Amino acid sequence: MPSQVIEVLLDSTYVLPSFGIGLEGLSDDDLFKLREAKLKGRIRFYCLSVIWVEIIGKVCKEKEKSGENVGKIINLAIRSLMESGFYEWLTPSPEAIRLAFELRMLGHRDNIDNLLYATSLDKRFFLLTMDVDLERFLERNNFKTDNLIDHKELLKKIK
Repeated sequence: MPSQVIEVLLDSTYVLPSFGIGLEGLSDDDLFKLREAKLKGRIRFYCLSVIWVEIIGKVCKEKEKSGENVGKIINLAIRSLMESGFYEWLTPSPEAIRLAFELRMLGHRDNIDNLLYATSLDKRFFLLTMDVDLERFLERNNFKTDNLIDHKELLKKIK
């Protein structure tokens, strides 16, 4: 019996390695295993179009610190993310937008995270994130968090 494909919406953090930005707690081996799982059809990765707002800011901030000339890296990363077919790009539904408004009005100020969480619920995807502040906020406000998962938990699920 074939195993079920795990559908995962990516927090922008997990897109940063495409731009050469390393993340604490996310190794090259972890990235390799996630890539292999995708190529074997075990995982389907989705990205929300609004994450570009965060990605542009984070990449520019990191690259300003390093002083690197990043034009070529940025062009390659954008092409890879948008044209490779490795990621499926989505826009939030009206229902997800309404929930994102609710989360903001309850006090969670990161609108991108609000849209990501709301979309993951709407689509019934896991949200791949390492954001413990988001998880704590959701728990304090009695929202479900069993759809939040980090890469280590995801890798355990596909074994």
